Amino acid sequence: MAAKPILYGADWCKKTIAIQDYFKTNDVAYDYINVEQSDEAMQAIKDMNRGRVRFPMVVVGDQTPLKNPSPEQLDAALGLDQ
Repeated sequence: MAAKPILYGADWCKKTIAIQDYFKTNDVAYDYINVEQSDEAMQAIKDMNRGRVRFPMVVVGDQTPLKNPSPEQLDAALGLDQ
């Protein structure tokens, strides 16, 4: 499996919740960062999105950050599609 993913999101965001459910269903350990509770996380989101606040974002190792990834994109990034 790929590196441990980092999920940047917000507790109220349905898309963030869907990605958390994906991780739980697929037994994937991940780190969750609530962008509303950290100025550094909010800046990281802006850096990944050319100054815009867009989430959820998933970062897997050195791969390009994924903006609101689909289950298929997550499978590929995590090496679960093999």
